[in-house]
Amino acid sequence: MGRKVLIAMSGGVDSSVAALKLIENGYRPIGVTLRMWHPGEDKHLVNTIRRSKEICKKLDIPHKVEDVRSDFEKCIVQDFVDGYLSGVTPNPCVYCNKQIKWEILIDLADKMDVEFIATGHYARIFHNENSHRYEILEGIDHSKDQSYALWQLSQHDLSKTILILGNVKKSDVFKIAKKNGLFYSDLSESQDICFIPDNNYRDFLVDYAPDRIHKIGRGELVDEEGNILGFHNGFYNFTIGQRKGFKIGFGERRYVKEIDAKNNRIVISKEQGLYCSEMTLDKVNWVSIPSLNSLEGVIKIRYNHPGTKCYVETYGTDKLKVTFDEPQRAVTPGQSAVLYQGDKLIFGGIITVEK
Repeated sequence: MGRKVLIAMSGGVDSSVAALKLIENGYRPIGVTLRMWHPGEDKHLVNTIRRSKEICKKLDIPHKVEDVRSDFEKCIVQDFVDGYLSGVTPNPCVYCNKQIKWEILIDLADKMDVEFIATGHYARIFHNENSHRYEILEGIDHSKDQSYALWQLSQHDLSKTILILGNVKKSDVFKIAKKNGLFYSDLSESQDICFIPDNNYRDFLVDYAPDRIHKIGRGELVDEEGNILGFHNGFYNFTIGQRKGFKIGFGERRYVKEIDAKNNRIVISKEQGLYCSEMTLDKVNWVSIPSLNSLEGVIKIRYNHPGTKCYVETYGTDKLKVTFDEPQRAVTPGQSAVLYQGDKLIFGGIITVEK
């Protein structure tokens, strides 16, 4: 009998093929679908549960649904709302991986006396016998690599995790799914943020926190020198780098450079004003190596960022200062920044505002 493993099942091709490959590699997977919080019970959530059950039945493995709506709303949704209304742009998917998916799955595995958990993420985990650390490596399919979203995982988390698709290309996953009857042709792509309908975060904020939104009111639109250029209907309508929604015309394009939530003020600038040469990181988690006073590498400042060479050094007692080799556009407070050396994820942290 193979070793048991809990696998997160979403009803999609990635988790379905991951479950199949676990079976082929001698494991005994148990499918678990996490019932996330969502305003109303939307069609996508219902289909996720139904399809996950159908896939597990085809694979002849157990399946269970774990209700995590309360934890999800408290840890992810409310944190997202608080972040946005403080003027930063959070990345809830990164927090969800750590605080919901991994913590809940590992806790459930411990209660069920199951040794491992697994997901369908495109990334790899390697145990370095010399350093005695678990390392996160990029998936071999760089176009689908998801290691960026896993930077908050601890050494304990990684020791319990199997990422069986890390060495598989997405195109091959589709072929495997179709060959084994695990593919739904009408399965839609996941939303950027699962709990926000149509990815419209402004409408979501108005619906979820109407009293807080109502108190924000009209604010000033200013240039880099603080000169008032016009007014807006609330800072929460803007993100760094945005060039629309100013309700006023300019001779040249203007972009959001800074969000001053405390004063409900939006600072705009020309294109060149969006570039900066350095940033500060907080809440840093060292993954593949222990912490160092300084190092070099390639850092990604958002999920789809190509990465840029940089120099990193300690800053104060618990922060890092990152100096880019070349100025970067629209560095956004609240987003995750992740450093790589080759295909190895070294650390990740949260971009902060320095005044």
